[in-house]
Amino acid sequence: MPTALAAKELLKENVPVRKSVPEMADAHCHIESFSMDVVRASVEQGVSVIIANGVDTASNIKTLAMCDGKNVFAALGVHPEYAGMPDEEIERNIRLIKDNRKSVVAVGEIGIDVTYAKTAEALERQKLIFSRFVGLAVELGLPVCVHSRGAMEEVFGILKEHGATKVQLHFFEGDESQALEAERRGYMISVPPMESGKRKRAIKAVSMRSLLAETDSPVNGAVPRDVEKSIRIIASAKGVPFEEAASVLTQNTRRFFNIGVASLMR
Repeated sequence: MPTALAAKELLKENVPVRKSVPEMADAHCHIESFSMDVVRASVEQGVSVIIANGVDTASNIKTLAMCDGKNVFAALGVHPEYAGMPDEEIERNIRLIKDNRKSVVAVGEIGIDVTYAKTAEALERQKLIFSRFVGLAVELGLPVCVHSRGAMEEVFGILKEHGATKVQLHFFEGDESQALEAERRGYMISVPPMESGKRKRAIKAVSMRSLLAETDSPVNGAVPRDVEKSIRIIASAKGVPFEEAASVLTQNTRRFFNIGVASLMR
């Protein structure tokens, strides 16, 4: 892993996006797990927008150091798996986001996941931390990247309580009715490179404007370049050409995270 300075220097160079592939955007991944060579290769292969999500203190710091604000953008938060960290560590992460507000495009990965809650107290702790970070995002005027497993209704409730409207439902696992409710609220449904009949029905139910493509790499996709599979899943479900889907989804990603065309490396 290069130093933070070396990592930024690597991505400061103009990276030529290959003309043989359409421009793509990965709306959710974890670049702190990769070398800068892997990140650079994905950019060269057409993934001109990469949203990099932190999950705890160490990954938030590393993610921030690896993001260049041209092709790779930071989203920082505390994943529900780590909601049990001490309160002072939670506050440290909140300060990190506030201190780097100009470099952070979203708060996340945050959320609720019942598989990590072994007790009722642990689940309540997740809800408390999720609520704290949603409130932070609203305060700072930032979107939220939400992890929800087995807790969609609880997530919807907390988002509504805080009046959060810029919401990415990462690795969407809800059903068709929940997808339609999310769209009604103005949320974005984020699709991973993993096929599912339930998710396909959800994709079909909403408009292209409500969709994002992601890899969640290296957890699901191996690298950000694997967002091509997510895009193909969406294109197939919507019955549109791959190139059209890639273009619309990239525009959706830029719009949602407030990333302008001027930020792109050419």
